[in-house]
Amino acid sequence: MKKIVCIVAFIVCQLVIAQDKGIITGTLLDKEMSNEPLSFASVVIKGTSMGTETDLDGNFRLSVAPGSYIIMFDFLGYKTLEVPVLVKSGETVIINRTLEAAEGVALEEVKIRASTSKQKESALLLEQRKATTIKESIGLERLSNIGVSNAASATTKISGVTRSEESGDIYIRGLGDRYLFTTMNGLPIPSDDVQNKNIDLSLFSTNLLNSISISKTYTTSSYADQSSGVVDVVSK
Repeated sequence: MKKIVCIVAFIVCQLVIAQDKGIITGTLLDKEMSNEPLSFASVVIKGTSMGTETDLDGNFRLSVAPGSYIIMFDFLGYKTLEVPVLVKSGETVIINRTLEAAEGVALEEVKIRASTSKQKESALLLEQRKATTIKESIGLERLSNIGVSNAASATTKISGVTRSEESGDIYIRGLGDRYLFTTMNGLPIPSDDVQNKNIDLSLFSTNLLNSISISKTYTTSSYADQSSGVVDVVSK
């Protein structure tokens, strides 16, 4: 009998407490999305730890004791909205609001420039991979490792390039002086011998070189009198 009395008393107390509370409910909309429901926004009673989140339809519901409150609506990237509300016992207060995006901060244009050292083998390989032409290069790093003394010897370390031991001329894909073109830092170099079209590359010590590259294809920037390739000597 005592147990029954206790249970009844407990239920009555809960009903009394429930009647003392009020309800805050409503819907939160997204102004940036043509007033679509704003899901998972934070709805908190300011100054307390009491709160909830809006559901998939933008709806929320809070059960609170009678009193005056400030309801804070918050969502990442949006302006925080504060709404004062008076809750009475047993009453339901409906708050429908719309959140708008926070104003962005205007930033000045920033330009980032970067350069790679063509002395390193890794930088030359990256340039070769991005190139739109068939181009191979040897940088200072590799020149130091293979122990060559001049540019002519360095070119023979590139595939498809050979050098005549007798004349010192280089051949690209089997074609010699007549079909080659030599530049230094991208500019044409005159020959040191009237009998030859190209300068003797053995004149360039590896101590003066940053890299040496050979392009084996025609491009819009190529000179008309090159058939087998262009040798470009890049100085330090």
